[in-house]
Parts: sequence; C-alpha cells; structure tokens
Amino acid sequence: MRKELALLLTIMLLCYCFTPFVSAEETAAPKTPSTTTAPKPSTKPAAKPAAKPTATPTVTVDTYLADQLSDLKSLSKDDKKKINVLLKMDAIEKSSADTFGVEDAINRAQLAKTATLVLGLTIENMVTGSSFTDVSTNDVSSHYVEALKKANLTYDAVDSKFNPTGNVTRQELAMLLIKGLGLDEKAKAAAPSKDETVDANYKSYVTYALQQKLMTNQADGKFGGTVTVTRKTLALASYAALQLHLTTAKPAKASIAEVKVIGKTKMIVRLNRDVDANKAVLTVTKDGLLDSDGEPLPLTGGVDWSEDNTTATMNMDDKFVFGSYQVVLSDVDVAKGTMTFMPETERVTKVEFVTNTEKLPKSKVLIEYKATNQFGEKMELSASNVNVIVSASATKNVVPTIYSSINAIGMDLSNVLYNSSITVVILEKSGYISVSKTFPVGDPPQVKKIDLGDAKNNIKLPSGQLLFRSGEKAYLAFKAYDQYENRVVDPLYLNIGIQRMFTGGLGNVFKSEGQNDFVDFENDGYPDLQLVAYPGLNSDKEVTITLFYDGKQVSQTVLVRTPKSPSAITIGPLAKPMTEGDTNVSINLKIVDSSNYELTPAERASLLSSGKISLFATGGITLGNPAIDANGAIIVQQVTGPGPATINIRQNGTNQVVTLQTNIETGRKPDKIIVDANGSAANVLALNGLANGVTTAKAQFIIYDQFGIEYKTKRDDYKVQLKLEKISGDTGSVVSVTYGSKKEVWLSDANLVALKDLGDVDITSLTFNPSPTLSGSYKLTATIVHVEATTGQILEALSSDSVTVDVKNIANANLTYSVEMSASGDLFAIGRALLDTGAAPTVTDITYLLADYSMLTQTAVVKVKDGSSVEAFSITPKAVTSDNPKVIGTRGNRVIGLDTGRTNLTVWYDSPLGGLQKLTITKGSNVDILVPTEIKTNGGPATFTGDPAAILNGKYIWDSSLMGKLQATTGYGTINLHQATYLLGVTGVQAFISDIEYTTLDTSKQDQIVVNPDFTLTYTKKGGTRTIKQFAIYVVAGTYSKSFVVKLE
Repeated sequence: MRKELALLLTIMLLCYCFTPFVSAEETAAPKTPSTTTAPKPSTKPAAKPAAKPTATPTVTVDTYLADQLSDLKSLSKDDKKKINVLLKMDAIEKSSADTFGVEDAINRAQLAKTATLVLGLTIENMVTGSSFTDVSTNDVSSHYVEALKKANLTYDAVDSKFNPTGNVTRQELAMLLIKGLGLDEKAKAAAPSKDETVDANYKSYVTYALQQKLMTNQADGKFGGTVTVTRKTLALASYAALQLHLTTAKPAKASIAEVKVIGKTKMIVRLNRDVDANKAVLTVTKDGLLDSDGEPLPLTGGVDWSEDNTTATMNMDDKFVFGSYQVVLSDVDVAKGTMTFMPETERVTKVEFVTNTEKLPKSKVLIEYKATNQFGEKMELSASNVNVIVSASATKNVVPTIYSSINAIGMDLSNVLYNSSITVVILEKSGYISVSKTFPVGDPPQVKKIDLGDAKNNIKLPSGQLLFRSGEKAYLAFKAYDQYENRVVDPLYLNIGIQRMFTGGLGNVFKSEGQNDFVDFENDGYPDLQLVAYPGLNSDKEVTITLFYDGKQVSQTVLVRTPKSPSAITIGPLAKPMTEGDTNVSINLKIVDSSNYELTPAERASLLSSGKISLFATGGITLGNPAIDANGAIIVQQVTGPGPATINIRQNGTNQVVTLQTNIETGRKPDKIIVDANGSAANVLALNGLANGVTTAKAQFIIYDQFGIEYKTKRDDYKVQLKLEKISGDTGSVVSVTYGSKKEVWLSDANLVALKDLGDVDITSLTFNPSPTLSGSYKLTATIVHVEATTGQILEALSSDSVTVDVKNIANANLTYSVEMSASGDLFAIGRALLDTGAAPTVTDITYLLADYSMLTQTAVVKVKDGSSVEAFSITPKAVTSDNPKVIGTRGNRVIGLDTGRTNLTVWYDSPLGGLQKLTITKGSNVDILVPTEIKTNGGPATFTGDPAAILNGKYIWDSSLMGKLQATTGYGTINLHQATYLLGVTGVQAFISDIEYTTLDTSKQDQIVVNPDFTLTYTKKGGTRTIKQFAIYVVAGTYSKSFVVKLE
C-alpha cells in the first residue's frame, strides 16, 4: 500500500509542477515481458555475493580471478590457484570488489555456503520455512543453512538457533569437513590428538584432518583448535575437502545438488559429483506444458559443462516464466536425479538514461534508456509497463512515443520554445522505479558526422528478399550525429543536411520516390536511406553512393543484381509421388542461361520476384507464396485432392511454358511393416548365466506406405499391435519387452498384447530382457491394424512381421567365437611408405605411427554367436599379438601396417565362461595406389580481415585457419593428407581456386588467388584496394570434390 501511495503522490506532484502533462503512446503492439527467477537476496552473511555465478568460467589462466584481488598477490601461485577454483565456482565470498580479506574472520553463515558447495550438498529450492529462529527465509544464507541441516551437519546448533554471525574455530571447521565428507567413522577411529590447544571432543577429528591434509598446524607447530578461522584458512581447507569429495570420498552415484536460475534464460545445475558429460542428459520441463501425448514437453536449449563435469550451465531458448519447473538427470548412474524449482518473475531493479548528450536539438529526437533486471541483464520494457511524463514550454503538446524494442522515447521538439528545456520522467510501474532528467533544447540539428558502419552488414533488405535486384528496394543503415552529438533522427533535417550522389553503373540505377529518401525501415525510430532500383536493368550495376555533409563526405559501393535470363528450365523429377494431404513438398528446379550457366538458388528465386518467370499449377496443387524458396526449389504448399495435376513455369518474355505433369495419388497410409534389417534380425539371442549378469537382445521394426516410402505419421485410425507369445521352454524366460532409453515396459507375461501409435516402433529399439535363470523362446509379432478412430476397435489386420528371441544359458548355448576386424581388406604399410619417401628412418616406430596415423589402423573385436549363427554380443580383446611384428604392429586391440607381407595375428580375450582364450587370423600389409572415395575438411567458411596477401601467402590450404585438415577416405581407411603430405601425389589429389566474387566488374582491377603445386596459397593484388570478396578452395580426386569458402573483409 505504501508503494502505491508513493507512486500516486509522485504522479500528482509531477502533474502540478509540469505542463503540459501527457502519456506515452506505443508505436506497435506491446511486447509482454517474460519472467525468470533467482533466489531473492534480502540479507547477506558478509560481502555481497557475485551477481552472476558462472558454471563454466571464461578465464583461461588458473589464477586469473585471484590475481585481481590486491591482498592475494603476495600468496604463492599454488595457494592462488586453489582460491581461484573456489572463486570460479562462487563457493567463497570476497570482503570487497578488489580484496579477498585474507585475514578476515569468517562467520557461520559464510561457512554454510562454502561447505555446502564444496561438499556437494543438496540445496532444496522449494523450502518455504527456516529450521532456525535466527535465520530468516529471506536471508541469502538460508538455503545453505538448510542444506547443512538436511545433511545432519548442524549438530552444534543450540535452542533452534544457528548463530549465523558467530565465529568459527579451526577445530569446528575440521569436524564439519570430516563429517561432511562422510569420514566420521574413520575419524573416530583415529588416535586422538595430544595437542593441548584442541578440545577433547575434536581431538580425533583434528588428527584425521591432518592425516588427510585437509588442514595443517600453525607456525608454532600447534593446531590452534580454538583460533578463529580466517578466510584464507577456510579457502585452503575447503579446496582440500573439494579434492577429497571429487576423489576418494566421491559419492557412488550422482545427485542433483542445486538448481539456480542466474538469468532470464539461464540456469546452473550443480551435481554432488562428476559425471560423463558425453552421456549425461539434463531435461527441463514445466508443469502444465505437455506434448500431444499428454507427456511433459522437454524445453529446448544448450548445455555447457564445467571443466570438472560437476556443474552444467543451461541456456534455454525461451525465458523462464513464473511456475513450477523440473530438471531431470538421466543416462548416468543416478541416486537423486530430479529437482523442482520455481523461478520468480523477472523484475526491474534499475532504470537509467543512456543518451550521451546533455542537450537536445529543436527537432524530432530519440532518447534512449536502459532497464536492468535482478540478474544484471538488459531488460525490454513494454509501453504498458512504463509511464513517460514530459514537461516542456511549447506551443503544442510534446507527445512521447515508446520504442520498446530498443528502450527509447521518441518525441518532436520542433514546437519547444528556444532556449528552454524539457524534463523527462520515466515511471516503471511494476518495480515503482522512477528516473528523471532535464535536457536543454538548442538549435535545429546540423549533420556533423556520418558513420556508415560495417559495409558487409549495413544494407538491409525486405523480408524474403535475398539480394538487391533490379526493381527492388534496399535500405542503407547509417548513423548521423548533430552538433550536440545526438543521433539525427528527423528525416527533414537528414534531407537538408545530407546530399546524395550516385556514380557508376553506366546510367540511372536508383530513382527517388519523393522528397524524403530517409525511411524508418525497421520501425525503431532510426531512419535509413532508402534505395529504389529501376526495373528492367540490363546488367548488374555497381554504384558508389556518396553522402556529402558539413564539407565532408563518406561513400560506399552497392551492387544491384539483374536477374539472368532463362534459356532452359527443368522441373523435377519428383523425389516421391505426391499424395492427397501432402504439405510443403519441395520439387527440384534447374534453370540454365544461354551460356549453359546453371543459376544459383538466389538467382532462380530472383527470376520469379523480378517477373521474368511466373508459376502456376492445376489440379489439386496449391503453390507456396513465394513459389520458389530460398533454396531455389519449387514449393507445393498443399495437395488438396487426387487426380491429374500440373506445375507450370512461364517465361514471361517469350511466353514459353515448361510443364511438369503428374498424377496426385490418394492419401498415404501405412501398408507394410518389416523387421528393420539395420536395427535387428529376425532371430536374436539373449544369454543368462554370465558372471556379470545377462545380455539383452534388440528388435526394431520399420513401416512403409503403399508407395514403398517409410511412413512415420501418427494417426488415430492406424495402430501397431505388438504381441508376445512363448514358443517353447520356460514361461518367464523373457521377463519384459521395454521401449526406449527410459526402459518403459510394454510387454511381459502379464501383458502379452499392446496397441501402440505409429512412429513408436520405427524410431527407438525394443529390448528383450531375459530371466537370469530360465531358458526358452518367445516370438514378438508387430502388426499394422486399421482401427475405428474414436473407439480404437480393430477393424482389420494389414501387415505383420516377427522377431524370435532365444533365451539360453551360456553354458548350453553352443557358442562360437570369431574375430572381426573393423575393415575387411589388408592394411596399408604406412611404415614402408614413410621409409621409401625418406619421411622416417625406420618402418617399426609403432608408437609414432599409432599416434600420427591412427586412421590407418584396424581394430579387432570378438563376435559371439550361437550354433545357428545368431549374434549374442561382442567382446573387446585384451590384446592382439603378431608373429611378425616387423610387418604388422599391434597395441591393445589395434593393428597397423608397418612393412609389406603377411602375418598371423593372435587375439586374446576373456571368455564369458571364464579363463583367457585366443583366436588366430591372417592379415596382410601392402603399399598400393590409394584412390580416395571421399575427401573431408573441417567446417567453414573462414573469414579474414586485413591485407589478404600478408595473411594468405605461403599458407597451406590445410592451415588451422583454413581447412584445418585434409583427409582422404580410401580402401585402407581415412588418411590425414595434411600430415602425410607425400601421399598427396599417390592419391591424385589436386587443389585449385574457383567461385571468386569480386568487388569490381573491371577485370583489369581484379586481384588473383591461386593454389601452388605445394598446396600453399598466393594472393596477388592489382592495386591498393582488395577486389576479391570471397573465393572457394576446391580439392578434387578421382570423381570426388570438396570446397571450402574463404571470405575477405
């Protein structure tokens, strides 16, 4: 009530003092602010915590954060590294922004935070009360105190009081850390310390803490049990405890220890131990947000794990809103993998003016402000959340307009009296925050400076327009500043103060659509220079735009494209039949001009937008709008009915029409189900009686429509019926059939039939889980059934296929064992090849070869099958040995060719029946012609800024700043040609430059770029200005090619 009254009184005061008084208007539909959450601090245990703790630090030096604190500079590097670790994980507080407080005494609230985080204790976000009368739920330390309470580490609290501001002694710290690490029993068994400075109850804990090197004695050789703990002591002891927690005292299974929202889309998830970040899956859901099956809908976003794999930073694609969320940890061994959290609504904590100037011109102006949320992030304020009050001496009311997308206020000061001032007040409603500023109003603006910005990004195109073409518009973004250093936003004074001149292009290229060429294209309050290209230009035009102002000038060159004229048009063929109900069908389109040049996707699209071609369809086909997409393909928006249909392209200059005739089929429907040969076989084997348990078996089905195309569409009138039946042997030998990674039980002896949606059985494998003792055979039959859509009653069975699983005891399975190599052919004798070319002094340096040429190795595995050749499982060998190690070298289960010849390889493995066994195979090693079937490089494109000759000359095409690698896939495996350069000639690999884009059409001024015979680059400039914008490096071999784009700025 007090806040509302204060706001009311403020507005009344402003009404009284300021004339005229007007409200803000929004230029467009207001944007509703999203919400997010973080623990709301009200009191603090000591210095204010960092506003934004980060799970994955951006610092690269291991003492960077500690080096920023003045009183840590004298510490050893080792101590600073330890403190740095705690600072990065926000586990210890500083005394101020630039000091650590080395000798400051710490209190129990500070200890609670540090201990909770280094010991991986669970922090419950949903706790609503406090267990202690002297700790408020609003205290920032309350969550940490409750975490200690839950872990039974508040054993010294008295009369329901935690004493958060009380000091901590060294012996108390030793006991807490030992108990928190789960070492209580071991500490009690330790010999009590004979140190008279330690109280009796703590003696064994101090002994054990010293043994575990958690703490050390003081300089006088005594522990000093009753001495108050300093921040340095806490840091070093806590670091030692953290190392124990992550190693010898690490929990067996992972649990979510804390979930903390640290931004409007950002949260951290802290675990009580490290996990395999490549396997761990974190899923976030929100109560009430369900998918089409009524299941919680996982929210999308990215996950970034900390270096120690204990903390994940999650950046969600959408803002958090108020409500109950859950985060779930899966795919690793989990003890407690679910935690609920409830973000608070995002709120404004600060509003400030950010306009640089202190004086405004007598014209239209834009005043920028900044709103900051509780996370220190910039916040967008909608007009509905803001009142703007303007007081000015003017002949007409000054009406403010809010541009919420950029947090700015627009107003026209043309009618404000000379030498007067205006006062602008911003009232943010939800947080009751107000800020005001008075601006003197001067003369009308004069353009004193123009900044064109980045020439690559300052040309804006209307939505759907990929290039600036003849007959179309583009907008040149720029910043003009007046004599007061304000952005000039009034089109009147932009037209007065800026003269435009267009040169080049051999004729008129741009036309004016009136006196005002300055248009607010993006409706953000900042006008851009509108460029309108004449239609019907006969060639590409390169035009230099020069802007003259205040005796100065700036210029930029713009290229206006002219659509090429089509000579031959090919539509299709269709990748698959079109059927009734299909949507967003893409159809290939090929267009060449009279020189047999094939038009790019953008050029194909420009033919349509410029009117050189038009598309129309007949029958049940509705074309997209536009009918040619950004990929240059024809888009069928919808197929509405069966029967004959056509797609037609007319060349409007000649009226020639190219037609694709087709017949629209009736709607797709599931027609056939088969066992997926890639995912499973018709007969599978599961074993029990193994020393380490059982082996499961997999089955997977795939569904096709009536045209033989894979079908995945979910429908109410078609289902898949799964039926499990025993063929022979013991009932219960198959305990269950489960689905997916969550192992959802679908079938068992208690539930032999299940009706499932299409799509469930052709994506994720079904798993047969065998009994540990029983043997038998079961058959799983999958049948497509036509059902009544509303009742689910089965009307007819359409197609079926089945998988038989045999469950056998390993002792009775008549198993066979065979060696399977990762490649069937001989090995490439890389050692001999290196020796013959002088690249190595010997052929037998296996350590070197395995490290640098691992792509040429083969890996051995032992396949285990039953008497019917049904595969059960695979075994990784313990070792592979060679009877001629000069020909083929071995390491673990890997082999590599050293010299030409053949040798016997012995594969050693642990038998599932017990004991070490061996198998022998023969393998050859040769030096032969390497014919690449594929060439691989790293991603791209690469972008370079500066003198291209200085940057590129002498660089190999596989330089880390370019391709990064050059690999060729051959019959012997994949070869790193950037390492084995002598093999480039053997593989027939060549490289050259193509697809050059120039900044000028004048060939005499065009720079040159070539690939030299040694695969280095040479860039030759024709003048002082770079004239190549982009080029592609092509690598070819045989019939295969690979390109890599390089952009120059």
